[in-house]
Amino acid sequence: MKTKTKVFSYPIVIRIRPIQTAQTFSIIPSSYAAADLDAASITFVENGTDIADPSPSFTWAESANTNFIEVTFTPSLTLKEGQIYTLTIKSDTDIYYRDLVYITSETSKKDVFTLPDNYDEYNPGKTEYIVI
Repeated sequence: MKTKTKVFSYPIVIRIRPIQTAQTFSIIPSSYAAADLDAASITFVENGTDIADPSPSFTWAESANTNFIEVTFTPSLTLKEGQIYTLTIKSDTDIYYRDLVYITSETSKKDVFTLPDNYDEYNPGKTEYIVI
């Protein structure tokens, strides 16, 4: 069996730095209604451990060209370098936005990062399919 390393490029997730102060990023939520976003809450959960940030906060504003929403996010827990979190902006009944957040002090958007876990490629040889 071959051992391969999973490689992902940064643009698939939101990137924020491992600091406890406010950070701003752009999103396109499923609802742009101010009343919806004003009443929304945010959850921030560490992938793998399911440890949730007990009291994250966020504010939002339309971008200058009104194509995006600028979210200013402040975590209440210590962010870990290289960790991935799931961020969800929601109401009691609707989810307006969900994405992965990668914690990194790296600022280059052209670099590619490698996840630390490896996987074994399964290759059973020839596979035949019968179409009916």
